[in-house]
Amino acid sequence: MPISNYGVWKGTPTSFTAQTLEQDRSPHITLKFSDGSSKGKQAAINVASTDSDSRLVYWLQRQWNHPITTSLTPLADGFHKATGTDGTGAELSLDYIRTTPPLLDLSAGLVLQDTTPGSGDILDQLEPILNDAISAQASIYIFGSSYGTGIHDIHMNQGSAPTYENAVGQDGALIFHYNDGHFEAVFLAFASQSIPTDDQTGAAESGGQTLGTIAVGTAAGSGSGGSGTTRGGTSGSGNDGTSGDGSSGMSGSGNGGMTGGDNSGTSGNGGAGN
Repeated sequence: MPISNYGVWKGTPTSFTAQTLEQDRSPHITLKFSDGSSKGKQAAINVASTDSDSRLVYWLQRQWNHPITTSLTPLADGFHKATGTDGTGAELSLDYIRTTPPLLDLSAGLVLQDTTPGSGDILDQLEPILNDAISAQASIYIFGSSYGTGIHDIHMNQGSAPTYENAVGQDGALIFHYNDGHFEAVFLAFASQSIPTDDQTGAAESGGQTLGTIAVGTAAGSGSGGSGTTRGGTSGSGNDGTSGDGSSGMSGSGNGGMTGGDNSGTSGNGGAGN
């Protein structure tokens, strides 16, 4: 089943909040960003899977020089729906497996074990990246599924069991463009997702390998990002007029999805996550 309203949202990150598994069975980092409209937007980034294997797989490219960037820089702020699903920049489509040249080396992914502070979990990895982007007022390109006031499914959207949503050429990502011209990219997947995938449906093929067994990357180091962010609190520039209250306004609907709270007024269908 195709991912609904798949595309890329361009904006400027302003702040973020974070949940843990202790706070929600489908925890998220909520990244708030502006796109020049009157209302702030938010991106729901999975912290863990709701599958029995809750681990995430994470790839960071600090100097990302992929040809797709030439299709991103001319975009105006706002959401741009993909015009196709062939995994090319011209159609604003990403595919972790099929895009050429490859977006990433699947074997270089880092398997993140849990959501314990200081353990090298996804927040330990993303916090310094997000803080750097917020401080520098970098542009952000968020690939995923738009739900009106925000975007989710910001991860690999194929290779799951047929009971979950799968698609070809509709993978999620976070791409940052700094004022000095360089790009950074973050890619996320669930350790339970596997390759190869069906070329038509994106569903996992029998006899494949899970990303949890393929990915053998190691962390380059984690840190606090300089903000001392508390789990469930807020870190950011403050220019979006928000402050942390211990809640991201979202609760898990299962399968790695999200349900909008009072801040979003929207609900997700569970997405493609596990």
